[in-house]
Amino acid sequence: MSSSVSPHLHSLSTRGCHSETGRLRKVVMCPPTYFQITQPINMIQLMWSYDGLPRPEPWIMEIQHSRFVKLLREYGVEVELLPPVSGLPFQHATRDVGTVIGDTIVLANLRPPSRRLEAEITRPILEKSGLRVLVPDKGYVEGGDLVVDNGKLWVGIGGRTNEAGAEWLDKTFGREYEVILLHFDPWLMHLDTVFGALSGGHALVYEDAFDPASLSRIRAAYPSIISLTKEEQKTGGANVLPIDPQTIITIQENAAVNEKLRELGFEVVTVPYSEVIKTGGSVRCDTLPVERDE
Repeated sequence: MSSSVSPHLHSLSTRGCHSETGRLRKVVMCPPTYFQITQPINMIQLMWSYDGLPRPEPWIMEIQHSRFVKLLREYGVEVELLPPVSGLPFQHATRDVGTVIGDTIVLANLRPPSRRLEAEITRPILEKSGLRVLVPDKGYVEGGDLVVDNGKLWVGIGGRTNEAGAEWLDKTFGREYEVILLHFDPWLMHLDTVFGALSGGHALVYEDAFDPASLSRIRAAYPSIISLTKEEQKTGGANVLPIDPQTIITIQENAAVNEKLRELGFEVVTVPYSEVIKTGGSVRCDTLPVERDE
C-alpha cells in the first residue's frame, strides 16, 4: 500500500476530538507484549480461557497489532506507542483508559483494580498533547463506554461505567454536549463492543444488547443501522475505527459486516486480527484518539 493519503482525507484540523469520524490525526497505542488471561475480565476472554479452547497466541497478537500500527501510519495517522509494562496484561486496550471529549481528556477511573495503573502510566503521555486532563471524582467512567459524535456524548451503562460516573459526565460536559445514557447487557462489558457510530447517519449495532428505550435513542439518531448477529458481536463487528468520514478500518474476520459497509459506499480497509479479538476487543479498543479534524 502506498503511504500517500487520498485527497478526501484532508480537512481543517482542530485540537481534540469532536466526533467519531473526523479525519484521524493522532492516537496512543500499546503493543500486547504481556497479554495473558490469568483471570478473565469479560465474556469473550472467558470463552477462550476454558479448557478445550485455544488461548490467544501472544506472539501472533504482537504481529497483528504491529501490522495495524503500520497501516495507521500509512494513512498518515501519528501513532505514539506506550512502553508495555510487565504485569499489565490488558495495557494494549488503550481506549479504556481515556476519552478525548472536545478539548478535554477524561482519564478513566477503571473499575477493575488490576487495571488502574494503566491510567497512571498513560497520563503523562496524554498531558503532552496540551489538552486539559480531568479525572472523574465520583463513580466509574471507562473510555470504551464513551462515544463522542457531533454534539452528542453517548454513555454506556453496562458492566463498567455506572450511573454515578454518568452524572459526573453530565455535570462536566452537559452544557456543550447532549449526554445520552444507553443501558446494555453488563456481560458485554463496554458500549463500543455493541455500538459503532459511522458518518452519514449509519451505525453498527448489536440490537439484542440494549433495553428498548436505549435502542430507540440510537435509532432516532442513526436512521441507517447495520444490525449485528451474536457471532458478529463476539468478533468485534461494532468495534471498528473510522479514520475519516468515508474510510473505516475493520478486521478481515468480519467479512459479512465489511461487505455491508462497502454496499453503503464506505472504503473498508481490513487487518487480520484473529488473536487480538480473543481479548474481548478489536481495533477501536486498541486505539486512543487524541486528535481528529472537525
